[in-house]
Amino acid sequence: MALLLRENDVEKVLNYREVYDSLVRAFKQLNSGLAANTKRVRTSYHGSVLTYQAGGIDSYLGFKVFLKGSFISMLFDENGELLLITEADLLTRIRTGVISVIAADYLAKPSYSHITVIGLGRQGQFQVRAFHELKKGVTIKVFSKEKLELEVKQLLKDGFNVIKAKDYKDACKDAEVIVTVTNSKDPFLKSEFLEKGVHINAMGSNLPERVELFPEVLKVASLIVVEDLQQAKEEAGDLILADKMKMLDWDKVVPISSVIDGQIKRKSEDEITVFKSLGIGLEDVAVMKVLYEKAKKIGLGTEIVVRGRWSPESEKK
Repeated sequence: MALLLRENDVEKVLNYREVYDSLVRAFKQLNSGLAANTKRVRTSYHGSVLTYQAGGIDSYLGFKVFLKGSFISMLFDENGELLLITEADLLTRIRTGVISVIAADYLAKPSYSHITVIGLGRQGQFQVRAFHELKKGVTIKVFSKEKLELEVKQLLKDGFNVIKAKDYKDACKDAEVIVTVTNSKDPFLKSEFLEKGVHINAMGSNLPERVELFPEVLKVASLIVVEDLQQAKEEAGDLILADKMKMLDWDKVVPISSVIDGQIKRKSEDEITVFKSLGIGLEDVAVMKVLYEKAKKIGLGTEIVVRGRWSPESEKK
């Protein structure tokens, strides 16, 4: 029997702290060779793009597919039994917010308290929610080129105390952590906006033609962290542009698994660090593991029969 979970089930089950712990554990296991991640695969057809990403951890293997805002994930055991089918839009938003907090915790200055979120779309609001949930008492400043007033009004209504910035420069003033989470095709974050010792989470697009950071930002950064090195070379528009302009030293680019496992860290209070996130399948599978085990324990969701194997006996049934 497979478990079917809808978005409202996911909302009841997942909490930010459990997702945080599951992602930290997953990257530690990846660094030790005890977890697996598969590079993203895209299928383009008739103007649409179907995206597939997968991973494995413990006794689970799984994948997520998405197309034009529709997200579906499946989780299997190592024997091929389908365990979980889940709607995965909310799952994606939460884990994206949480990995941003994790990156800040491991790369920003200790005891950081001033955060800026640039971009308040589908993912941006969950960046605010994740920092609010996991870093109690921090100051969160927000800025968005579009619908800023509307989005800030909604965040305040939902109980999130945020400060509205006037522009990009104002947004970056006094920030210890800057999160960019936009669909921008052109860079907007300049090095002249940045304070000493700032950490940047570039959480926007995973398409090579979209860029948030001016190449100079990556040039001055002492450490650039990604989830998957090969995927970053193919999809991280910020890194690809900086490389083309001879402003990127690939020796500074390291996997976040080595940072979380303690092998690499910030060396000084004044250096600038960057986390360029693309989102990987292992993150989805790690969160699905938590989702499945918790939902089974509390009896949430709908059990359905899905075998995925043909036999004369099953055909008669």
